[in-house]
Amino acid sequence: MMEIDLLIKLFLEQYNVGITNLHRSYFKNSNKLSLQALIAELTEELKSGCITFLNKENPIEELNQYLFYIANVFLKKKSKNFVKQATDHVCPGCLYLGKTNVITYFNYVFKCDNCSHELKNGEDPKLILFYRTFSRHNKAGYKCNDCGRFIPNPLENTSIITCPYFDCCFVGNLNDLDKMRHPTIKNNRESLTLDAVKEHGGTMHDTVADIRAGVHACMEIAETLENKVSFLKDIIDYQRNSVPYNSSEFTVKHKELIYISFDNLLQKFPTEMVDYLLNGSSCGYSGFQCKVFQEYIRLLEGALPISFKKNKKVYRVDSLLDENISLFDGISDFEGIVSANGVIKNGTKEFYIGGRQGAITRPYYIGKIICISDKKTKKILTDNVVEYTFSLIKVRDVSPGTHVLVKHLRVPPHYSMGGMAHVNRIRKKIVERAKILTFP
Repeated sequence: MMEIDLLIKLFLEQYNVGITNLHRSYFKNSNKLSLQALIAELTEELKSGCITFLNKENPIEELNQYLFYIANVFLKKKSKNFVKQATDHVCPGCLYLGKTNVITYFNYVFKCDNCSHELKNGEDPKLILFYRTFSRHNKAGYKCNDCGRFIPNPLENTSIITCPYFDCCFVGNLNDLDKMRHPTIKNNRESLTLDAVKEHGGTMHDTVADIRAGVHACMEIAETLENKVSFLKDIIDYQRNSVPYNSSEFTVKHKELIYISFDNLLQKFPTEMVDYLLNGSSCGYSGFQCKVFQEYIRLLEGALPISFKKNKKVYRVDSLLDENISLFDGISDFEGIVSANGVIKNGTKEFYIGGRQGAITRPYYIGKIICISDKKTKKILTDNVVEYTFSLIKVRDVSPGTHVLVKHLRVPPHYSMGGMAHVNRIRKKIVERAKILTFP
């Protein structure tokens, strides 16, 4: 019995964050006294489950997952206010500005009160275009060819569409765009019985929902996002602290910096990183894979020189091109042309050939920009870079058609090599732990 008590104690310590999150989700509160009382009841349930598991001679390494399943079921049954998740549509414009504003569907279009209010006070033409686009907009829409965001299908009859977001200048034909789903968010709603018909027609829901739903939903969404960010930060901190105990000296520094990179981006882009790590967003995956890598490289470069011991030999790394860290394959130069929307496409001539029978044959990715200059005037344009990915560079205040020379550190277009291997493995560990700790 003493051994079982120890196993339960270790389980409750290891899965403290997960059980706390289950309690907060099912019981809609963070009361510590309530949680402690629940854990006292849960402990007896876990003991019974542990005895059953051991009697069946199941592999001991699967015990914790089995106990967490019991904990999840137990808390769900004990909760009297458990509700199913619902999907709410959120305003794409507000989402772009860092807000998660739930919108209403009326007369076959979405209405955003926030954008409507801002539209009335707007004077700048670009602001007016932005808020007019989202104050009333269609559910159907398209994916912008440049920034990849959602553009609502225009309410007026036109075949030309303009991307309304401030950092994108795309203008094109609707027929050239792929369709895209309207942004949504998963939300836990409390069950309301406001559908009793009133004396003068309609329901209580019609009267109360319009007044409270927007504010209430926004508060719930903001709280849900904050909880998810805190949940991910706990996982990142926990795994980062364990790095020195289960890694070689050679990889400790790299892994720690990558965990810091995830943490930094989580604070800077909370909505997108939650989508990237918890919701399996394909858009988030492609958009933030390069951002994590770039943040990692920025931190690593700032930490140079670094030393480590490998096979009883001490190595000192002074450069990102040092062959002992195998991050970049070398320096590439290419000539490009700035497009109408300020984009320079990857023109790297060096090709990576790998995989079985050379199945992977692609130009190297843009790893880290060293310099961008105007080919004709020799003017340095590096400070004009807004952002860049593995496949393109976005600049501002540079005339379309300008011929530029780009110098960068190239990386293989393969996510299982070099520094990207560390990034991918750590992301996988974060995602896997989140799946274990969070409720199904």
